[in-house]
Amino acid sequence: MMIKGKICHQEVNKMTAKETELQREMHEMAQKTAELQEELSGEKNRLAGELQLLLEEIKSSKDQLKELTLENSELKKSLDCMHKDQVEKEGKVREEIAEYQLRLHEAEKKHQALLLDTNKQYEVEIQTYREKLTSKEECLSSQKLEIDLLKSSKEELNNSLKATTQILEELKKTKEQ
Repeated sequence: MMIKGKICHQEVNKMTAKETELQREMHEMAQKTAELQEELSGEKNRLAGELQLLLEEIKSSKDQLKELTLENSELKKSLDCMHKDQVEKEGKVREEIAEYQLRLHEAEKKHQALLLDTNKQYEVEIQTYREKLTSKEECLSSQKLEIDLLKSSKEELNNSLKATTQILEELKKTKEQ
């Protein structure tokens, strides 16, 4: 029994040592668990803080996105109105241009007709003046002929007068003698 008591005692010692070892390991594990829980708690708090910051950034971004979307919508409406106005103005300008071109074309036609009419009138007047000029030239020519005839007649009369005066002087002389 003694052997048995020794074996038992050895086993009890072994078990006690193992228990002590296990208690020490459990204590270390408890410390590590506490450390890990502390670390986990710190990490959890840090991540919660980051998450809170991210949530605030997301909320701010959503608010900005809403504002930008609203502003974009207003800008699109404004742009659509401006485009509509521009299209209307372009239409009015095209109409005015077409009207001015039509009026210009009509004015050019009237101007051409007036020019043709004026040219015809001038041509008629020129022809009338040419005819009058020809008539005056003929009249002048006939008056020149008449003047030449009158000059010739005058010369003949002067010659006759001289001859008659000479004859008269001779007759006077003869009568006086």
